[in-house]
Amino acid sequence: MKDQVHIRNAEAAQLARTLARQTGKTISEVVLDALRHYRPRRRERAPQKQVELWRRLLREDRKRGMARPETPVAALYDEATGLPA
Repeated sequence: MKDQVHIRNAEAAQLARTLARQTGKTISEVVLDALRHYRPRRRERAPQKQVELWRRLLREDRKRGMARPETPVAALYDEATGLPA
């Protein structure tokens, strides 16, 4: 067989075996049934009012000078030794 799938996660394999035993199906049937019924969750978008609030607060922080640029990672290390400063 060319299209074989191997379950390399111990918990997933145990769950598949248990379900197969409980339902009288093969492991392949259990996995196929699960895949047919799987639907990924949709990511929820932030409400537009919330996004507008965040943007307004960020603009206000920038006007007050509160938003500072990020420190580059290289600045955290000593150039001579390469160790954290």
